[in-house]
Amino acid sequence: MWALALIGIGCTESPAKPGAAAAGPSAIVLVVDGLRTDEFCGTTPSDLTGVPGDAMAPEVWSRVAPAARFSRDAVNTGVTITAPAHAMFVTGRNEPYANFPIEPDLGPGLYRPLVPTIFEEARAALGVGEDDVRLIANTGLIEGVRVSAVPAGGASSGAAWTMVRAPDGTEGRQADDDGVFDELMRAIEADAPRLVVVNLHDVDRAGHYSDDPVYPMRITTVDSELAAFWDWVNAEHPDYAAELMLVITADHGRHRDDVADGWRSHGDACDGCREVPLFVLGPGVEPGEFAAAPLSVDLAPTLAAHLGFALPWAEGLPYEGFATDVGVRSGTFSVARSGDTTAAQVWRDDPGARSEVVIDGESVSTPGVLAAEAPVVFEASFGRFACWRELTDGGVDRPWVARCLADTGDGWAEMPFAVGRVSPFWAVSLAERDGELWASWAENVNAAVEHQEGTVGLAVARWTAEGGWTEPTLTDAWFPTDPALAATPGGLAVAHGTNLDDPDGRYTRRARVTRFTLAADGAPTAAGFTDFARDDARVELPALAADGDALHLVMLVITDAGAHLETATSADGGVTWTEAAPLVGSEAVSTHLRPAWDGADVVWGATDAGAAVLCRAAPGDAEPACVDIGSPRLQSFSVAGGAGTVVRDAGEAAWESAPVEW
Repeated sequence: MWALALIGIGCTESPAKPGAAAAGPSAIVLVVDGLRTDEFCGTTPSDLTGVPGDAMAPEVWSRVAPAARFSRDAVNTGVTITAPAHAMFVTGRNEPYANFPIEPDLGPGLYRPLVPTIFEEARAALGVGEDDVRLIANTGLIEGVRVSAVPAGGASSGAAWTMVRAPDGTEGRQADDDGVFDELMRAIEADAPRLVVVNLHDVDRAGHYSDDPVYPMRITTVDSELAAFWDWVNAEHPDYAAELMLVITADHGRHRDDVADGWRSHGDACDGCREVPLFVLGPGVEPGEFAAAPLSVDLAPTLAAHLGFALPWAEGLPYEGFATDVGVRSGTFSVARSGDTTAAQVWRDDPGARSEVVIDGESVSTPGVLAAEAPVVFEASFGRFACWRELTDGGVDRPWVARCLADTGDGWAEMPFAVGRVSPFWAVSLAERDGELWASWAENVNAAVEHQEGTVGLAVARWTAEGGWTEPTLTDAWFPTDPALAATPGGLAVAHGTNLDDPDGRYTRRARVTRFTLAADGAPTAAGFTDFARDDARVELPALAADGDALHLVMLVITDAGAHLETATSADGGVTWTEAAPLVGSEAVSTHLRPAWDGADVVWGATDAGAAVLCRAAPGDAEPACVDIGSPRLQSFSVAGGAGTVVRDAGEAAWESAPVEW
């Protein structure tokens, strides 16, 4: 273990390298993968070891914690699995990012975050190169988060990626965590990087696959390595350390002994999975314990603020007590419209009640709830309907739950949804058919990559005022996302994202249209599907519109060369389709925004010479009509009847809604 041996013989024997001189504020995030708080931060005996967690990590608590702002129970509000948690770390958002494996000979492919990462924002804001922004790990699961799907500067504008392998060079075998520390120290001595995210995978690997004693032994080992690294960087490179923010945390925890198979597993909303340790050290940090549990989604905006730039796409807030001179998200974050009804997600600056849902100017979400997100509204011939997701806080778990309201003539009233718990990126699609309300959503509470019988798939259900919701019908889909529902005379059609039913799904992401026929009693049955896929592309975010039996589809197509939109049409309710064709003028499409149909036109967000624009065109048009929205960033939009509403960045991540007309 080179790193520990170097420290053990006395740091002063190795003179500081010129390359490690600070060029400005820097940040390093050490992510101990799968570290349960019980065995690292607990003040009462762990059920697994019989000793308190802080006694299992004596080096961090004696040598690091006295200089840190720390939390024993920081919270991952997203998916408590490695890859989606790291996607949140680098974007500051809960996104539908899956824990797809990466084949060593294929690399990460095109499955990457759909909004710019902090790596790209740091490169642009600080004017630094790839060696100054790094992602280092001994697991390949996170390689895909080094750069977003379609960055402005191409794939090279993200982080330099280092997969640390075993010293014997065995193909595919990862190094132990000490090898990762070795690589990190070499990077500091050579380049003094400005931003580094590091995954230390030994603890998680031991928890899943090793005999009972190995998991706590790995925790004891990483405790020594973390403290030794902190001592080393201060002794060997004091100039670099003087402007360094060092963060020690975990991506997720593990089940406690009263959940499933205990510490072996994770991935759901249980407290043991959600709670993670957090230590923040650096200039201006006031040591002591956080007054309230910070959230993992707050990490990226905290890092950006320390480095001196805003992270406009982030949904989190800088950690409590970390003053910032850059903007943090505020205002209206998303808008949904149907007919004369408008719903919005509005940011609040209260860390304990971060957002609310407002319909026509009136707050309708649960007062004081930690978060209320992703509003959807739908005006039918027999009433108005609204749904969104809320994050509850407390109890043995912290699930996201669905909330819905109905107004059938007497004002808004509670409309309990067909299911309670939903995923951190759940959003429902609503449609009317023969005087009944239909809904479709991705049923995938724990963001499983594969189909799991009865728990993961594409869901549809019907609501009536007399009977409420029917039992959902669940149809096979591997990591389903972003459903778009349309009704036809013959039944229903749902467009959604999915992948092939094998572990290599990250390389086969596609748009799928699933058809449902309806029995005499209205019960839906999946009648087949059509996939829209390309060998060289990732196909996502489909939007679907119906005109009688005719269906119109538009979807996002991401290739190595960039992204564009493609359209296809079915004249028979989705049984047969035309070949997908590119939509002229959509080459600069914004990858995080689902396109929309407005009559015969497709509407989409794009970037033109650094300005955000909203464009529309019908398939076959010679060129689109685009209007500058008056901002470099477009967060969301809604459109109906030739007019739209955009949510744009008014400066320093202050989002505002504004009307748009062509």
